[in-house]
Amino acid sequence: GLELTLLPVIVTTWAEWKRQYPETSVLSLETGHQRNYSIGAAYGEYFASPDLMFPVAGRDDRLPDKAWVFGLRAEDAAVAFDLAAGTTGTGGAHRAAPVLDQLDPALTRLVRVSPAVMEALSPVSTPSGFVALATLLPVGFDAAAPPPQPLVVGLLGVQDPGNTGAVIRAVEAGGATGVITVGGADPYGWKALRGSMGSAFRLPVVRTLTRDEVRAEADARGLRVLAAVPRDGTPVSDTDLRGPCLVWLGGEGGGLDRGVVATADEVVSIPMHPPVDSLNIAVAAALIVYEAAGQRAGATAREGGRFA
Repeated sequence: GLELTLLPVIVTTWAEWKRQYPETSVLSLETGHQRNYSIGAAYGEYFASPDLMFPVAGRDDRLPDKAWVFGLRAEDAAVAFDLAAGTTGTGGAHRAAPVLDQLDPALTRLVRVSPAVMEALSPVSTPSGFVALATLLPVGFDAAAPPPQPLVVGLLGVQDPGNTGAVIRAVEAGGATGVITVGGADPYGWKALRGSMGSAFRLPVVRTLTRDEVRAEADARGLRVLAAVPRDGTPVSDTDLRGPCLVWLGGEGGGLDRGVVATADEVVSIPMHPPVDSLNIAVAAALIVYEAAGQRAGATAREGGRFA
């Protein structure tokens, strides 16, 4: 079989190497053969497959067989570090480059850390490679309900931060103008931020108002206030969502309290086939927001609807 000889590897500059070894031969890629020798091209097919070129005595499933590693060998001990872990390796640096290029060095202090430190800093099991400390700017009702046709989703007592983040993401995707949270999970907590996948930084998210203050703000700006309940409300497809409105969604389990439902301008429901009697709140938010988007884009009311 093939026997490989271990040789020392030296990291130095080409100038220093030439000074010490002036007789070094340089191999040229100009071989006379028509082959693509650009970076990565020569072994493109090889790295596209999990199969190894040579058999190995044993495999370790903690890393893919062809992952780039930085290996150290001292006497009989050997250690390998994943180059793609964290932002200090070549893989992490490549992923980080587009984000780092957008940072203003006058406003942002950038600190590079080892993968071990990143793992300690981030509470998630698979960190993205970035941890940020920032000051949140206050967001008011006006930002979430810009004229002429605001569509605001209000979350009342939603406890699961993952649900809160997923709602914010769905609301932005459907074209609504903002989210208001009252009680429940912090929309800027790390789990909610991870669930929103960046939407919380683009969509106005208000978290400083009480339920009564939200109602007063909506009334002052001419927004209809709708309460979404699991059953016995007007089907959302028959509800006029073309004008300015705010839709309340309640927390897991208990839903909206009776006071919000009783004072709403209209109570709406999403029809469900039995025996299903509830939907995940992010799904419900998405269905309502997309129904509103369709109506606002000029879609006609469904047969039996109450508006023309």
